[in-house]
Amino acid sequence: MEESKDILLTLGDNIKALRKLKGLTQVDMETRTGIDAGDLSRIESGQVNLTFVKLVKLAAALDVELNELFAIKNK
Repeated sequence: MEESKDILLTLGDNIKALRKLKGLTQVDMETRTGIDAGDLSRIESGQVNLTFVKLVKLAAALDVELNELFAIKNK
């Protein structure tokens, strides 16, 4: 269970970092993906286990390859 939470936190951190790097707000992402800004907030905080469709929408909105959402950064 702890490993799953770590994965979701990493994914959320990556999405948030990419969004900010692109200069996008959560509302911008809502417009681009159809994913509610509140849901996006929960995604970015690692509280939501995403569907594949939402992952594809997020990657497209961020103009990145899907695998970039899962990149594990050395801390």
